[in-house]
Amino acid sequence: MSFLTPLFLLGGLAIAGPILFHLIRRNTRERFTFSSLMFLRPEPPRVSRKSRLEDILLLLARAGLLALLALAFARPFFKQVVTPDQANDSGQRVAILIDVSASMQRTGLWDQCMARAKAIIDETKPTGSLAIYSFGEKTRALLRFEQWHQTPEANRISFAQQALEGLQPGWEGTHLGNALLTASELLDQSDSTQAMQIVVLTDQQEGSRLDGLQGHEWPTGLQFTIEALEPESIGNAGLHLAAERASDQNASGRLRVRVVNSEDATQEKFQLAWVQPNDANATGITHLYLPAGQSRAMTAPPRPLGENWRLALLGDGESFDNQLFLVPEIPKPIRIHYVGSEKADEVEGMRYYLERAFSDTRAQRASILSHSPKAFTGQLVHPDDHLLIVTEALPENAISRVREFCQNGHPLLLVLQDEKLGSTLAALAESGPLATKEAKVEKYALFAEMDFGHPLLAPFNEPRYSDFTKIHFWKHRKVDEGRLPGSRVLARFDSGDPALIDLPIGRGHLLALTSGWHPADSQLALSSKFVPLLYSMLELGRETDQIKAANLVGHPVTLPSSEDTVAELKGPGGKISLPEKTNVFYAEEPGIYTLRGSRETSFAVNLPPAESKTSILPEERLAGLKLPLGAESAEDAANAEERKQAMLDEELEKRQKWWRWLIVGAILLALFETWLGGRTWRRPAASNEAGEVA
Repeated sequence: MSFLTPLFLLGGLAIAGPILFHLIRRNTRERFTFSSLMFLRPEPPRVSRKSRLEDILLLLARAGLLALLALAFARPFFKQVVTPDQANDSGQRVAILIDVSASMQRTGLWDQCMARAKAIIDETKPTGSLAIYSFGEKTRALLRFEQWHQTPEANRISFAQQALEGLQPGWEGTHLGNALLTASELLDQSDSTQAMQIVVLTDQQEGSRLDGLQGHEWPTGLQFTIEALEPESIGNAGLHLAAERASDQNASGRLRVRVVNSEDATQEKFQLAWVQPNDANATGITHLYLPAGQSRAMTAPPRPLGENWRLALLGDGESFDNQLFLVPEIPKPIRIHYVGSEKADEVEGMRYYLERAFSDTRAQRASILSHSPKAFTGQLVHPDDHLLIVTEALPENAISRVREFCQNGHPLLLVLQDEKLGSTLAALAESGPLATKEAKVEKYALFAEMDFGHPLLAPFNEPRYSDFTKIHFWKHRKVDEGRLPGSRVLARFDSGDPALIDLPIGRGHLLALTSGWHPADSQLALSSKFVPLLYSMLELGRETDQIKAANLVGHPVTLPSSEDTVAELKGPGGKISLPEKTNVFYAEEPGIYTLRGSRETSFAVNLPPAESKTSILPEERLAGLKLPLGAESAEDAANAEERKQAMLDEELEKRQKWWRWLIVGAILLALFETWLGGRTWRRPAASNEAGEVA
């Protein structure tokens, strides 16, 4: 028998109390005064023999009561010994996860990682199972279980050592959660009862992503061992684009960047400057003071003239995240074609408002090209042509070319400012005759139904932007949308008539607006919705036409998917082979990339900002995930066995509950002691009285 709280057994020493009290002889409780003895000096009775125990049964009852209480508080139970895990090394399945993220480039980390990985391989018995994986943003197999078993036992260790040759840390972020899930799924695929272990070699930096681990059910018998590697020097500072501005420039034309300093940093003084490859000289140096554990957003110094400049953070001991690659923003030229007979300064015409809707920005430079309907041939072959707006009937020889322009993925806006444009709409839609007539409007019409699920109106799908009821329409045309197969009504007037119709043609969109935006038809051009609506139309033809100027290593970069684009990409290391049948590219290192096709496009790729958070991952984050972590040393293993034994003891005691029966026994014994003590108290008095009377 064992005890959960054995210190309460010391309470059994209280048994000495009743024994001492029983050894003390008590005087007679009742006294009789005799007159003949009144002049004698009172003296206590002499004890002629040594004190001896009296009322043995009462003494045993009292001692037993104290003993039962001490035993009850000590919570006794019948113990079962925890059997240590007898993992058969010859049948154990081990998966090694090696962190190859950018933060592993810090001084001393990689040498430790390789030394520990080789030691684990040497400790593995050839009769077991071993797999090796590297992980950054993605998890990659270096040695699979199948390859291990296909190799002769005598060559397995050396074969595994060879799998590590040439392995170096890259530039990706640390997705630790994805690596753990991938390894556990691979181990769980086997029906074998072998013990499973995942050993993670990582710097355990705070920027590690742990997505998907919360609440995950791990396979039975799986254990994780996370061996945190320590760099030779602590602390790190990093340089990144300011998150709130991304790659945008502020009003002064200078970039906003963010500098972060880790919590364990010892360096607090840095410089921000522009540098060139293999050039020790720096220009535009800006000094800054940044205490440990803080970050600061600031304006970068002006960029010098010329190419190959990069922004650098100087003064930090770890340089893997101290450079920022940037591509000078060159406004993209955009050509918008307008087919109409109005003059540019005609206030009552639609062209007047269109000229003022598009303005030059840092990202684009828009130009409006006006065409007379009679002279328009529909030749839209320039790569900068993005949008065509038709407000008057097109000649027959231009219909096919305009349709081709739309089929190639460009938006076409047809404004029905009179009934005559119904024939142009029917010709472009190839729908046959289409009746179009002037609608009867009492006072004015309003937008009543809006399809905010369409990409054109999606930017307005918020309460503060979705109110179109203040726009008055004096005139509009009625169109039977049922005669346009495949069309989708994006907006309706309060009368139920279509206001804006979308008809997909090839990869493009034919948009039919049944009312003009000039003052004779509506107040649309004077509303706050007009300019955003035109820009939204422009974006319909630019879904895959632009590459983000700033991208991250290991994250997808969407390249243009135009059929006439020559797939040739050049990166920091030279020419890169693009994957077939996909326009998604994953950069493996930071730098400037150039895509050559119908037009040359450059974009920058930088390090994920989370890699600069090199402080140790808080233990409470891992503890909250409830990972089945294994012991890292013999001492940890012994402590783990002690914790298991303690938990088993507590569970057994709660299940057996012997203390309840001991308490019941103590209560019964207390009642017996009370009854027996009462009888014993009266018996000496009666005998003494009888003796004195005699």
